[in-house]
Amino acid sequence: MASRIIPLVLLLTSTTNAYGDYGAGGGYSNNGGGYNPSSYNSSFLTSGTKILTAHAVLAAVAFVILFPTGGILIRVASFPGLWLIHGLFQIFAYVVYIAAFGLGIYLAQNLHMMDQTHAIIGMVLFVVLLFQPVLGMLHHIGFKKNTRRGVWSYVHIWLGRGLITLGIVNGGLGLKLAKDMGIGKPTNGQVIAYVVMAALMWGVYMLAAVFGEVKRGRDGGDSAEKETASLNDDAAPSRGSRRTHGSSIYG
Repeated sequence: MASRIIPLVLLLTSTTNAYGDYGAGGGYSNNGGGYNPSSYNSSFLTSGTKILTAHAVLAAVAFVILFPTGGILIRVASFPGLWLIHGLFQIFAYVVYIAAFGLGIYLAQNLHMMDQTHAIIGMVLFVVLLFQPVLGMLHHIGFKKNTRRGVWSYVHIWLGRGLITLGIVNGGLGLKLAKDMGIGKPTNGQVIAYVVMAALMWGVYMLAAVFGEVKRGRDGGDSAEKETASLNDDAAPSRGSRRTHGSSIYG
């Protein structure tokens, strides 16, 4: 997957250089000068606003809705194959973010803003998120083998929580940057809507994480007899036993 994604992003990045004439002489100033939208021609201002809007919507959908929802699902739901549904759902969220990231790189190149905090955090999120599916699979395989959480389990779980939180915060930084730019400037209502929705989803996501840990502790933690069946959906339950599809070790 990574071998296909990285060349695509590099292609997007290199392609933006061919359109550098859109932003000739423009850029974002860190010296208090602010941003001068008039330094860009009307063609770029029109297309740039649309691209910025698409970037913001896709990134918000990924980090405010999809990623937290996948994390909540793995904590509160309980059914066969839940770990696989969780993985596929998070991969879909990452694909949505890839689209947002590509548009963001295009804008950052043309607006000479690759050194901005929002852009840097976006690139960090893109790279680190590539490893989450691998870490999740290592967690899955390790638990099946050892019937308890291992190092990869904790790395996957806590890295995921950190990345979702960082992505939500970066969305706020992006809104602030858009206000400073004057291109695709969000209204106060849009900023408030983002903050309220992001805070609500993050709060529910954290509550689901706490609920999952409490439930896991109450049910006996890494008890093999309680959780191995949920990790191996092809295994038939033994006679006289009830198969439990716990979800407490994921997310």
